[in-house]
Amino acid sequence: MDVVGNMKRPRIDPAEEARHREDMDGLGVHDASWALAKKVGWSDLLPEKRRMLLFEKTVRGGPIPELFPELAELGHARIPVTLLGAGGVEEAAHIRYLPSSRTYRIIGSGWLRFAEESGILAGHRIHLYTCRRDDGGDGERCLFFFRS
Repeated sequence: MDVVGNMKRPRIDPAEEARHREDMDGLGVHDASWALAKKVGWSDLLPEKRRMLLFEKTVRGGPIPELFPELAELGHARIPVTLLGAGGVEEAAHIRYLPSSRTYRIIGSGWLRFAEESGILAGHRIHLYTCRRDDGGDGERCLFFFRS
């Protein structure tokens, strides 16, 4: 297990991670790193909020701050991210960090469309990976979602 401060960072089951990696490889992403598991809350899917909340303590020490280092520096800035899911679901959204609430948020109408197209519902457990997809430069920054 990874250690974050005094807390142990949970890991995904190796067999499940192997299945996820096979799916991601088939869709042309690279540098994939498991970031976290989350039970989707009803508030993550409210149309008026248009965001999925990720608590700092869950994200800290994982690959999200590594993929988006400018989040900590820019505070409330919105950084573009591509959301990907099994079956080829893809939407553009933004990620931001709010220091005042110590939360990361995947925001925008793209998040809601992605959740709907992916069949993500309140109560579902998701696994989230950071990854890149070739765009001719360093690679487009993406978040890949799996329901479990």
